[in-house]
Amino acid sequence: MSSAVDPVDYHRRLAHVREYLELSQEKMATRLGTSLRAYANYERGERAIPIDVMRALFDKCAVDPVWLLTGEGGMILDRDVRFRLDPRTLEAVVATVEQIEKKLGSSLSTKKKARLIGLLYEQCQLLGENAGDILSNARVDRLVRSSR
Repeated sequence: MSSAVDPVDYHRRLAHVREYLELSQEKMATRLGTSLRAYANYERGERAIPIDVMRALFDKCAVDPVWLLTGEGGMILDRDVRFRLDPRTLEAVVATVEQIEKKLGSSLSTKKKARLIGLLYEQCQLLGENAGDILSNARVDRLVRSSR
């Protein structure tokens, strides 16, 4: 029985993480501290993902390394440190949800509003310095258009 990891499986999961975070390959490579060329090779399955890149995925994106390698469990780890409430981020997220409701011309149900706030807040926490991109008008407009 081989202990080698089939890159066909985990390179697709790596691409899934990047798409989930809505980052380009270039931005993902920068976040992980690798070159664009090397990162693109990881996603294509042409190179094995080195341990330092897996560590960066864990540290900077809260990606579960077991999920990345095996597909078992959840993609994002629920680590307390990543999900402590930051009042400024929460205020920005709530303001964005209010902006979405204005653009829709109606209020969201409490359940939908809570879910949207949670999702936006989580994305802001995961993206750190790129949180402004999530809350930009262009992305809000796209979200509003897709919810109609």
